[in-house]
Amino acid sequence: MSKVIYEGWMVRYGRRKIGRSFIHMRYFVLESRLLAYYKRKPQDNVVPIKTFLIDGNCRVEDRGLKTHHGHMVYVLSVYNKKEKYHRITMAAFNIQEALIWKDKIEFVIDQHQGSLVANGNKYVSFEYKSGIENGRKSSSSDQESQ
Repeated sequence: MSKVIYEGWMVRYGRRKIGRSFIHMRYFVLESRLLAYYKRKPQDNVVPIKTFLIDGNCRVEDRGLKTHHGHMVYVLSVYNKKEKYHRITMAAFNIQEALIWKDKIEFVIDQHQGSLVANGNKYVSFEYKSGIENGRKSSSSDQESQ
């Protein structure tokens, strides 16, 4: 088991096929490479209900405040840019807890983005350099004709 970065009780937020939403209390564990949740606080070798692999392509989306049967919950959604439909949607009963989770997950994602650049992955980031190239001003039409 890798190093636990953050853990605690959160709400698993979801929707049924007919549009009704549901919430379940779950114990979330954030490690250096994955986010997992359990029915109860994990002891020994308990298998999580669901795990989500975190890499440099992951994002945390702030879904804002939602109401579920009179409970106000602050919703976050964690997903991979390449597989937007494979996501974990979690919520907190107060904004402070949601923001802590968001910061911690983004910290883990940023660590993986840094390691992708260090490995020389040329698809991680692309910087468009406009302005002076080869000693002269260039425009977008100049670059297309070259």
